[in-house]
Amino acid sequence: MTQPLYRQLEVVEHTANWQQSLPVRCSSRLFLSDQSKTADAALSRYRDYLGHEFKHVIIDCRQQLHVDAIAALCGTVVAGGQLSLLVGEQRSVMLQRLINHWQPTPTALTASLPELPTAAQTAVLEQLTDTKTTHLLIADRGRGKSHIVGTAVKQLLAKADNQTSVLITAPRRANAKVLLNIADNATFVAWDKLLDSQPSDALLVIDEAAGIPLWATQKLCDKYTPWILATTVNGYEGCGRGFAVHFRDWVCKRYQRVKQHQLHQPIRWPEGDPLESWLSNALLLKPAPQTLPGPFENGVFHASELPEAHLHQAFELLLEAHYQSSPNDLALLLDDPNQWLLINYHGQQVIGVAWLALEGPLAEDLLDPVMHGKRRPKGNLLPQALGYFLQQRWAMAQQWCRVVRVAVAINCRRQRVGSQLLSQAKEWAQSRRCGFIGTSFGFESSLYAFWQQNNYQPLRISTAVDRVSARHPMLMGQRLCNQLETQWSELTAYGNAELQWLVADSSPIIADDSVMQDVLNGFISGRLSIASAQFSLSSQSVLPTNIKKLFRQSPLPLAELKQQLNVESRQQLTDVLRQQLG
Repeated sequence: MTQPLYRQLEVVEHTANWQQSLPVRCSSRLFLSDQSKTADAALSRYRDYLGHEFKHVIIDCRQQLHVDAIAALCGTVVAGGQLSLLVGEQRSVMLQRLINHWQPTPTALTASLPELPTAAQTAVLEQLTDTKTTHLLIADRGRGKSHIVGTAVKQLLAKADNQTSVLITAPRRANAKVLLNIADNATFVAWDKLLDSQPSDALLVIDEAAGIPLWATQKLCDKYTPWILATTVNGYEGCGRGFAVHFRDWVCKRYQRVKQHQLHQPIRWPEGDPLESWLSNALLLKPAPQTLPGPFENGVFHASELPEAHLHQAFELLLEAHYQSSPNDLALLLDDPNQWLLINYHGQQVIGVAWLALEGPLAEDLLDPVMHGKRRPKGNLLPQALGYFLQQRWAMAQQWCRVVRVAVAINCRRQRVGSQLLSQAKEWAQSRRCGFIGTSFGFESSLYAFWQQNNYQPLRISTAVDRVSARHPMLMGQRLCNQLETQWSELTAYGNAELQWLVADSSPIIADDSVMQDVLNGFISGRLSIASAQFSLSSQSVLPTNIKKLFRQSPLPLAELKQQLNVESRQQLTDVLRQQLG
């Protein structure tokens, strides 16, 4: 009897006996839940199972809808397998969208898996023998790219005259499981350890490159000889198409010999698999329609109210413009009433999108817990950051509009479309009675210049470096109301001074250092860490000159600071500084 090969989706209603419908625990079943004691792991651990294969994957959607987990684990379900979503009575817009987009395939239809290797796989494998060329292999899940890469590595290492060293890395070792099972004599090294190792002429192979921060992948390629860089780009590890665009452009500019390869035919499930089609349609991972049905009127819309084609074009623009986009972003836009899309059209296309979020004011009983670092309420990045890191209680009591992202179509860039979007965002924020508008991004000089040209002022720049972007996180903003002029002036004076101190390596003098004193008091009272108060500490006259000089360095040289103050631990260092300043 022919076994069914098409994969299926099941929506399981949470009832008293819902667990009776689940298969018994075994190696071919995976159950992720934040509530059930019988689960294999919490939803946040979904990445641990990438690179594995399962006949049945169950995801508990009752407490939270983790769309990134659904997107990633869908690719671990083998032919004839099933993805089950456990749902409760409350159904968000995104969850209902997932349910509505499912179109089951009639059981009478038969399907077959291709004979391996496919012609496309063979062609790619032949080209991968050229180790003098950097190969970019991009494919959706289930196309066999890891199998091909593993075969290429195995063949190279098996050559009798081979003197070449090959290093394998991936976001996690589990992500390279298929590759390493084939090339079982290959050397795997975690990517962060490779960054700390000495450069060499070893050939570098990266599997699932989109799961490694872009800056780190670039550094790895500079330290070693990049041979094969393979990745999935749709809905994987929070990157998406934006990663492919940024990284492909960088590789082509950096290296003379580059070849790009793609695999389209699935091998883990049949062509036309309903589960793959469902995921692509529900999460808007396929290409958007090139033209839109009218009407076309610029404005601010909630994603849940947009026509499907308009939402698709707008979300695709956000995906391509920002390499950290993920499927969870779509869920946030559809489900959160404080998330909005400002859309500009030209002809029958979306040419610009600004993602706007309304934040604050925080409830009165949250102000002290936030300032003490004990609470971090979701959806309030700007007021919370200013309230905690700069100890500005007043900022948490205001209504803010945050510009989350700005995306402009490639053929419309450098035509002031982005600035027009910001001007429209300001008008909309004022209509919603926001007292302030702001943004958060990784500092880069041209990006900073763009926001500055649009009258945004520095509020804070972190001395720490973001793990993904390798840039200093920065806050900028504008005052829209007529009140709080003094507080705003003090805040922007501090922000400008901190920026000059960190980026320009200058010693700015602040006429009114009230914010600096607030930060210092936050450190002395135990609310803030040394790193959070680094700028304020570098300006304190009571500290010895040699200590103040160390505070000017980024990253903070903790080992040298401990040596200078004759302490052994970070906590002892903190205690000594607080005692000297208190």
